[in-house]
Amino acid sequence: MSLLSGILVGTSYIPFKGWALFFCYVPLWLTTLRLYNEKSSFKKIFLAGWITQFVLTLIGFNWIYYVAAEFGLLHWSLSLGALLLYAGLMHTYIPLSLILGILLIRRFKITAVHIQFLLLALILALLERIWPSIFEWNLAYTLLWIKFPLYQWADSVGFWGVSTWILLFQAVLAYAFTEYKTNKLNALLVALSVFIVIAALTVAGSLKGKSWTKTDDLIKIAVAQGNIGNAEKVQSEKKSQYHSYIRGVYADLTAKQIALKPTDIMIWPETAMPFGLDDYFLGRTEQKALLGTIQKWGIPVITGGYSVDPVKRDLLGYSMIRNAVFYFSPYLNFSDQPYFKTNLLAFGEYMPFGEQFPVLYKLLPFVGVYERGSGPIVAKVAYKQKTIRLGPQICYDSLYPGFSRGLAKNGAQIIFNVTNDSWYGWWSEPYQHQIMTLARGIEVRRPLVRSTNTGISSAILADGTLLENSPIDQSWAHTYDIPFRQNAALSFYTRIGYLDWILWVAVLIALIIFYRKKGKDTDEHI
Repeated sequence: MSLLSGILVGTSYIPFKGWALFFCYVPLWLTTLRLYNEKSSFKKIFLAGWITQFVLTLIGFNWIYYVAAEFGLLHWSLSLGALLLYAGLMHTYIPLSLILGILLIRRFKITAVHIQFLLLALILALLERIWPSIFEWNLAYTLLWIKFPLYQWADSVGFWGVSTWILLFQAVLAYAFTEYKTNKLNALLVALSVFIVIAALTVAGSLKGKSWTKTDDLIKIAVAQGNIGNAEKVQSEKKSQYHSYIRGVYADLTAKQIALKPTDIMIWPETAMPFGLDDYFLGRTEQKALLGTIQKWGIPVITGGYSVDPVKRDLLGYSMIRNAVFYFSPYLNFSDQPYFKTNLLAFGEYMPFGEQFPVLYKLLPFVGVYERGSGPIVAKVAYKQKTIRLGPQICYDSLYPGFSRGLAKNGAQIIFNVTNDSWYGWWSEPYQHQIMTLARGIEVRRPLVRSTNTGISSAILADGTLLENSPIDQSWAHTYDIPFRQNAALSFYTRIGYLDWILWVAVLIALIIFYRKKGKDTDEHI
């Protein structure tokens, strides 16, 4: 049953179609309460949950093997070991939620079966929010992936909140399953009530989305996907022409696209220009050529690149580097100050505890040493006698809902994301990262445009309409027509954020208090 739950959860997550989305944890919870009633040890209960999380992680995050083998240059056996280690540790909050749930059930003598399931679901929902993770996820993202309108409620409770709903629906269905053995009619009524609630929320979600279709302006934003895979390989092949080659790829894609369709702003992906783009460097050959080309096009170009501080030094004594977004105007200058990536990727852009123990960087020289940005900063970009307020995300920034909420609060009319997913292969991670990024547009009700190096470039409107996706591992360019509101209201989730967890903690406490008292006078058993 634990193995079954692992398979069900894993195949309900992106890129699968969510077929078991509303019952995937049911087998695990049934097993947990059976073990509890059999007075099994906590070790057995933990093992049940661990098997589930191990299997779901192998299915949903097997791209860890690709990263370790392709870019970590590890032997296949070590890459497999890295995947198994990741699968064994990354989602251990799942077995821990079972242990905590059983401790509460035992300590407070809660014998009502439906409350036992609700406690297990609530504890899992709360732990998955606070558990430290390199690549956070939850089941609600699958709703956006399969275009199931229940996701529209994310503008009220966030995708974490919708994920909590999914787990609670599963708890009620688990109770209906156990009830079916003794009271078939009651079990069917309970299950039917869940489906009615889901249907009602889905219809209401569709209406919520339609309420955001009204707009009062439109901008044409183009993205260019250069498909520069492993930059080190390109560098070794092109030698001294490395920078010119990559600049030429993006210049050709842009020139062809703006000739094909009128474009207001062009966006290139994360570190598309692999050299310094600060004022200090603009007199150099490649930078001057880039500025001249942009001037010829006559439109602003936003690009990922490197900010290099010629004075400030990192922990290893080298010039401080920042992963940055630059706003080039067609007038040989910048439209606004560059943005520096705030949420850095562990082991790729910084070493955890590296500032406290700099020796770690010397022991692991392949780890980047990047300076962290200062948070969500909105830029003003001029185009065609207009100005638009754009909120930048660089790659990993998009996985933090609070960051995008900050962009909306700071006045962003449109959010854009620049990313390089070439490290992760073609099968699952690009789709996962894409949907997790586009989800931020629903939460804050702002259009979001995504420009990637190798795919998937895409866009979503404030009403949840998904626009064209790029192919993976192909050069590609496209211009999106992005309707938006000049002064869009802040969504409820943008204003309150994660505060729904207070409600769920209160519900958890209330259930324990109420059913602890009631449990003394009842003989309910599984």
